[in-house]
Amino acid sequence: MKNYLCVFAVLALFVSSSALSGEPGQKKHLGIATYSVKGLESDIEGAFKALADDGYVVMEISNYDPGTGTVAGYKPADYAALAEKYGLDILSSHTRAKFDVKDVEGTLTAWGKTFDDHKMMGCKYVVFPMNMWAGTAEGVKAECELMNQIGAEANKRGIKFGYHNHHIEFVTIPNTDQLYEDFLIANTDPDKVFFQMDVYWITVGGQDPVAYLKKYPNRFKVLHIKDDYVVGASGKIDYKAIFNQFYKNGNEDWFVEMEAKMTEEQRAQMMVMMDQMKKIQSQGGNMNDLMAEMAKNQPKSNQGAPPPGFGPQDPKLQAEQLKTSLEGIKQSAEYLMKSGFVK
Repeated sequence: MKNYLCVFAVLALFVSSSALSGEPGQKKHLGIATYSVKGLESDIEGAFKALADDGYVVMEISNYDPGTGTVAGYKPADYAALAEKYGLDILSSHTRAKFDVKDVEGTLTAWGKTFDDHKMMGCKYVVFPMNMWAGTAEGVKAECELMNQIGAEANKRGIKFGYHNHHIEFVTIPNTDQLYEDFLIANTDPDKVFFQMDVYWITVGGQDPVAYLKKYPNRFKVLHIKDDYVVGASGKIDYKAIFNQFYKNGNEDWFVEMEAKMTEEQRAQMMVMMDQMKKIQSQGGNMNDLMAEMAKNQPKSNQGAPPPGFGPQDPKLQAEQLKTSLEGIKQSAEYLMKSGFVK
């Protein structure tokens, strides 16, 4: 689903991590979600070098293909070795596999293969990036039990299985007074399922990231550090308070995540789509309802055009996207390196 959010963006400057931190030899535990790196596959090694030069040391990938069991065409172990060549450790992955409460065996088989492939990369975490949840408490409880079973499969391989929020989890389940996020946390086993907090989307959902970190100190093991675009530029999110509480809870792993650089119009279109999703989730709808609503509300100028990130990609456009995204990623690294609150 997140592929729909890719819009395009401009230019990379490369700076060493010691220059960014101001203290020679010191490396902070900077993480990057490679979903942020638009056009990555147009120059993987160039992008990895740029990320390492910016001071990133760990990565969360988003380009694993469950159909082929490959990452950008590489065998998982080979892709991990390529990242390691530039001093980057693949710590986590955003991916999805079959998720069907009516076919538990098929779901567990699909996730088992996914976990096997990620074990070859040395992944610590595998994260389910988004879901349209059942519209009843009974239905969501069944989905929670399925997540517990998936998490048990992950545990067999020494991997932790998690779920990543957007703002749709911060509406109430129909005919209850419970937010989806709280219900998911309450009905999953902490030993089998963790939660990755996206600090931007929880804020857009009207909630306080720090309050949630305090409320569930043992459930949010990983963060997505995100903003409107460059981290820290909007001034809307108190990253210092978030990091302080996250570290206090005993955690350390987080990843910068950025959408493509957007115009105000493009950002508004993205939020319309996301708010449609939130509305449908609040009404107990499903993915089919969402797709129908998106098709109905698609701007006439875009009808017939493939969503960004789908279909043949122009190499020149990909190269421009890569330059643009790397510039924003570098600026985010500068902000975090210079902060006094990031370890």
